Amino acid sequence: MKCIVCDNTSWRYLFSAHDHMFGIPGQFSEYECKNCGFVRLAPCPSQTELQKYYPSTHYYSYSTSTQQSFFGHLRSYLVTHLYQPTFFSRFLELFMRVPAMPKLVRKGKILDVGCGSGDTLALFQLVGWDCYGLDIDKSAINVAHKRGIKNALFGSYEAMKKYPDNFFDVVRFYHVIEHLPNPSDCLKLVRRKLKPGGEIIIGTPNIGSLIARIAKQYWYNLDSPRHLYLFTPTTLQKLLLKNGFSVRNVSFCSAGGLVGSIQYIMEEKLQTHINLINQPVLIMLFYPLEWVLDKFELGDVFVVDAIK
Repeated sequence: MKCIVCDNTSWRYLFSAHDHMFGIPGQFSEYECKNCGFVRLAPCPSQTELQKYYPSTHYYSYSTSTQQSFFGHLRSYLVTHLYQPTFFSRFLELFMRVPAMPKLVRKGKILDVGCGSGDTLALFQLVGWDCYGLDIDKSAINVAHKRGIKNALFGSYEAMKKYPDNFFDVVRFYHVIEHLPNPSDCLKLVRRKLKPGGEIIIGTPNIGSLIARIAKQYWYNLDSPRHLYLFTPTTLQKLLLKNGFSVRNVSFCSAGGLVGSIQYIMEEKLQTHINLINQPVLIMLFYPLEWVLDKFELGDVFVVDAIK
C-alpha cells in the first residue's frame, strides 16, 4: 500500500476496532504511515460491504426531522448572522463557532459534498448563497429537496463531473473526506470545478488529538469502518499542497468527542449500551475542556481552508 500523502510504503499496525455506533459485526485494523503519520483502514472494505454500515433510518446526517435542538437553534442563529453579526452573535462566537463556513467568498455558488438532508445548505440559502449538494443517500436528498435545495443531487463526489470546470466559488466537505475511497482523486476533481481563487473547506477528525491518543480504538471519531482515512492537520495540508491547493487557515472545532469516547469505553467494560452522547448537559459539562484542547491545537476536529 502506498501512502496517499507521502508515497511511503512502510506502515505500522496500531490496533483493531469495531463498529461502536451501531454494533454491526466486523473487525477492522488501523495502520499508520511510518513516514508522515497518515492513518488508514486496511484492508478497506468494498463499497458494497460498507453500505450496511450506513443505515438510512439511523445514520445521523440522514435525519428527516426538522425539529431543532437547543444547540441547533444557536447554530442557525449564528449562520444566518454570519455576514451581518449582532451583539449576541458576536458574544456567542466567543464560546461557540459554526465550523466550515466560507471565509474568502461571501456569496456565489457553493457545493456541499455529503450534504445529508440539507440542513446546512438551507441556512446558506437564507444568507444568499446559490446552493448545490451531493449525497449518496436518496432519502436524505429527498429531504433536502423538501427544504428547498433544488440542486441537491443523489451521487458520490464523482457526480461533480456533470458541472462545468471553474463553476463553483466554494466546495465544502464537513466530516466527508475521511469516508471517501479516493481522497486524492476527489481533490483533483474539486480543483477542476473550482473557479480560480475558489475556496475548498474540509472539516475532519484529528487522529493526532489528545483524546484520540488516549482512547485509541475507543475514540469516538475513529468511527470504524466508516472512516477509511484519518488525518492530522499536517497530513491533510500536505495532501492539499500535493494536489495543487494553497492552504490559508487551520482551525479547531471539537464538541462531543470526549463524551462519546467515555461512552464507548464504558460500554466495552460493562458490556451494555449506554447513551451519553445524546445528553446535552454532559456535552456542555465537558465542552470547556474540549475548547481548551482546541486552543492548544489538540482538539478532536479541525477545519482546513485552502484556495485553488
